[in-house]
Amino acid sequence: MARFRCPTCLGVYIDPQPEGSLYFHVCPPLSLAELVAMPAAAVLALYPSLPPLFTPEQLAAAVGAASVTRAGARNENIVPGYKPPFRDPGDTTPVPPAPAIQDQPPRILLGNV
Repeated sequence: MARFRCPTCLGVYIDPQPEGSLYFHVCPPLSLAELVAMPAAAVLALYPSLPPLFTPEQLAAAVGAASVTRAGARNENIVPGYKPPFRDPGDTTPVPPAPAIQDQPPRILLGNV
């Protein structure tokens, strides 16, 4: 098992999981804390319905109504309907990886668990 860090959301995860299943990382949407830390102009670009001098309460209401996907978000889920190529049982050549929903920046290996 290896520990990885997502270069986009900085989340840390183990792949494969302790019970042996594979982990397909998806970055979460921006949190309220991340939006509060952003410059006001950037927040207004994401939520144009906010007044120019918005309060944290108004921002919280806007975030509750619609989430914002972070720039460069990863989605490692496999393309729906993907069928792996047929292989003979004795074939030992490496299997190409299944296509992900989108191209991914490389994940960061933190070490083995």
